[in-house]
Amino acid sequence: MGLAELPEVVGYARVSSREQAENSAALAQQIARLEVFGAGLVLSDVESGREGKEDSRAQFQKLMGWVRNGLVKKVIITRLDRLSRSLPTLRRTLAEFQQSECILVALDDNIDLSTASGKFHVNMLGALAEMESDRLSERILRGKEHFRREKRASHPPFGYIVRNYRFEPDREPFLCLLSNQQEYSRADIARDLIEHYLLKQSLNKSCRYFAERYGYTEFWPTALRRWLTSPILQGDVVYFPKSKTPEIHPNTHESIMTREESRHIKEIIAFNSRVGGFGHKRGIYSLTGLVRCECGGGCIIANGSGGRHKYFICTKTRLGSCSRKKGIRLEALEQAVINALTVKAEAIAMFADIPTTPEEPLELRDLRQQLAALEELSSNSRTVSMAITEAMRKLRNQIEILQQQTQTDVEIDFGNRELLKLAASHPDFWAELDPPQKQQFFRTLVDHVLVSNGQILQVFLKL
Repeated sequence: MGLAELPEVVGYARVSSREQAENSAALAQQIARLEVFGAGLVLSDVESGREGKEDSRAQFQKLMGWVRNGLVKKVIITRLDRLSRSLPTLRRTLAEFQQSECILVALDDNIDLSTASGKFHVNMLGALAEMESDRLSERILRGKEHFRREKRASHPPFGYIVRNYRFEPDREPFLCLLSNQQEYSRADIARDLIEHYLLKQSLNKSCRYFAERYGYTEFWPTALRRWLTSPILQGDVVYFPKSKTPEIHPNTHESIMTREESRHIKEIIAFNSRVGGFGHKRGIYSLTGLVRCECGGGCIIANGSGGRHKYFICTKTRLGSCSRKKGIRLEALEQAVINALTVKAEAIAMFADIPTTPEEPLELRDLRQQLAALEELSSNSRTVSMAITEAMRKLRNQIEILQQQTQTDVEIDFGNRELLKLAASHPDFWAELDPPQKQQFFRTLVDHVLVSNGQILQVFLKL
């Protein structure tokens, strides 16, 4: 319909998503009433009427454009809050109707903007609509706060269901593969996906594997990374997951991923983000991400001699910003690293045998002091406010989480020490390792290898 064909009377209907969910016919009912009362065209939106949502209501914006340009003579709505539940927005909208000399009819509110009593009536109705909206938001917030206090679960990630407001691994049969006639639950598939990522260390490869093996295409790399790092998989309930300080309640349900696996996955993701991916088409190599050029740039694998040999070259040479174009063979770099570790073998073994007592993190000590201060304050007071009680609860949760992380750090540190002793005491240890195993060891022991135009300048170890 062109602008020249617009009817003189236009209707506008709006329902929020909540209203639409509670009464799926609510919008149709509004439109039917408006047409009965003479609307030749009805525009409609399904969006909140709160302030700040006006730009999301495309049909509302179109209507107000017609009003400002004098293209319509009369607008019909069922109630005033269909225009907005925000009093400031409603006042601005009504002012535009008056300036454009466009008649506004609200069927249920008996509005006449030409009188002082009518204007007062409009403001009263707008204030009541805004109060109703605010009260609804307050009820929703109170409901969410009750959910958090009860540690209730909702929106389960893949592999879980919610029963009695608690997460449980979903072990109901989900699909049967024709290749082996075996049934799998969502929890089985989730566990398989975790193990595949730990093996291949590539989000893209895991997504392809998931789609090819199970025919499930709901995961893409970003979604898979978010799923793999969800605390829910470790047995924790989390609120405000996108916040910088999410609220986490540990050990509320059965996990399908250990905390050590979670830590390893996060290390892989962080490493891949730094070096531009692992398990990509160039393959898996022991020193990927650990070789740096003297110019400050990183080095990547390149093929040489018909693809028979692999070389590390500076990434900046391809951009013309580094003149060090000569590469170094992978075997030479590996041997230089092994030689550096062999020289340190005695020191490595001695270091690995020294028992250490883990020091309590400073952050954990600060949290304990804050909790002690609040507990003392509450013990000296006859009444304890809800704010203090909630603050103490959050502090206890944070302390428990940090304690678990500290214990995990101790276990990983012990594993690294055993690894160092093994490497130091077996001269032929490195020759028996395949590239993925070498990579894991080199990441633990080597900070980086500095090279320049085909020369190895220095191997920097983490010891």
